[in-house]
Amino acid sequence: MIWDSIRGHGERVDWFRRTLRRGRLSHAYVFAGPDGIGKRLFAKTLAQCLFCQRHSNEELLACGECSACKQVLAGSHPDLHQVGRHKGKSELTIDVFLGPLENRLREGLCYDLSRLPMNADRKIAIIDDASAMNTESANAFLKTLEEPQPHALLLLIADNLDALLPTIRSRCQTVRFDPLSSRDIAELLVQQEPENEEEDEQERVTDPVEAAALAELSGGSLAIAKRLLNRRLRALRDALYQQLAAEFDSVVLAETLNSGIEAIGGDAAKQRHNALWLIRFGLEFFRTAALHLSDQPEGTAIPAAVTFARRFDARSPEDFEFVMSLFERMAETEHHIESNVSVPRCVEILCEDLGRMLRPTRR
Repeated sequence: MIWDSIRGHGERVDWFRRTLRRGRLSHAYVFAGPDGIGKRLFAKTLAQCLFCQRHSNEELLACGECSACKQVLAGSHPDLHQVGRHKGKSELTIDVFLGPLENRLREGLCYDLSRLPMNADRKIAIIDDASAMNTESANAFLKTLEEPQPHALLLLIADNLDALLPTIRSRCQTVRFDPLSSRDIAELLVQQEPENEEEDEQERVTDPVEAAALAELSGGSLAIAKRLLNRRLRALRDALYQQLAAEFDSVVLAETLNSGIEAIGGDAAKQRHNALWLIRFGLEFFRTAALHLSDQPEGTAIPAAVTFARRFDARSPEDFEFVMSLFERMAETEHHIESNVSVPRCVEILCEDLGRMLRPTRR
């Protein structure tokens, strides 16, 4: 079945099916939830089911073989309109809704929705990045929401519901989507091909243990898990784990991490972002070690963290507290980096402090 490919949102499928059977489909919905959990895929699948020529709307199914289904999958259905931010833009601008200045009101989503459907009994619009609307674009779209066409269904995708302007939010029905489970994320990582345009930056995960480790850090977002497929970032994570499990030199470790962050590339913001991931890898390392000491090895085991934990006495509350103090020191660095403190300096001080703290425990 078509919905089998969508993980973790079966309750929403059932809810829409009941809504359709009762004839209570609203004209506008906000699909709200974190990025990378399937909201856009859900919206497109919903549209395919409503356009499918072999199933009734009440069934909420799609055959995948009729001309309407094939057009939806190819992105060429004349009654399905998908819009979002222009590439490189941080806001969803007015021209998306009203057309470019030279052709204002004769192009854009609002114009498209004002026209009658061509092949189906309705038009469906998927508005991505809806929470990025500025005041101008929101006001332009507001009339379409206030005076909806009887043949139009509007699906707004919002990663941050609070950022969506109240004038828009109040005129839509909100459907909340929860983060995916770590199990679902891990399975999807193994099944899917990398999508990064820079193929040398990303590699496919085939090891279920590795996929589970990335899933634990993803926060239920497939998009975040895919960002962690960057091979250089993962290599730097492995270097960090190996060093923490051994007797590392603080200066050498700091140089390794800082040069590795720089080698991954990107502007200052991206380097700060990658540094934060490196710190979160460290947090997961010490969390795993603490769980091992407390005889609660839930989640994904990090072999290097288990090796590290064997330095300590699992029966000693003091040893457990010490490992947690390492976790807390790593968390302090996360806070400092998020506060725009110099990344290289944060890394240097962290490595120096970890080396000093661990020196008495080395055997």
